[in-house]
Amino acid sequence: MELRNYWNDVLRSGALLGLVMLCSHILEQYVLVYSDISILSSSLILGLEGLASCILFIYLLVRYARRRVAESEIPMGYGSVLSYILLISMLAGIIVGVGNTVFTSAMGYDLYVEGLVERINEIKSAYINAGISSEEFIKPFDGMIEKVRYSTQPTMFQRLFSSLYNYMLFGGLPGLLIAGVVKRDN
Repeated sequence: MELRNYWNDVLRSGALLGLVMLCSHILEQYVLVYSDISILSSSLILGLEGLASCILFIYLLVRYARRRVAESEIPMGYGSVLSYILLISMLAGIIVGVGNTVFTSAMGYDLYVEGLVERINEIKSAYINAGISSEEFIKPFDGMIEKVRYSTQPTMFQRLFSSLYNYMLFGGLPGLLIAGVVKRDN
């Protein structure tokens, strides 16, 4: 019974965390690539949204880990809590990876590439308007534009594994501390 409750909790918590992070990721991608917001405004929005999503991510990890420890019939030590945090982070990463691929495909990968190229050109123009027109500062932007234009769309598995790795890392780092705080050894 305890094992089934554990896995149900992992799936529920990971799915909720994944949906929240997917909404955050879609908002970030929309503001950066698909919107007509200026680069300065989008930077401010992305900075605030990134900070808010980071705080929310850690808050949800703490909340779910505390709930799991409180509901557990057996003591959950440091390793058990850390593995729980890693599992829900990995499930969140899977959801974000799949959702990101679906969103980019639905919006159109060509539109995604054009949005990125437009943002790079905006940054390049900002440098030039600021009086920084030195070849060593401007030339890398042209290289970035070429790389973006001729890149192929990542496959579902490439995005899935990338997102899985990132969320495992970003869940594991605060998880090292969270597990030490919420564990129950007795």
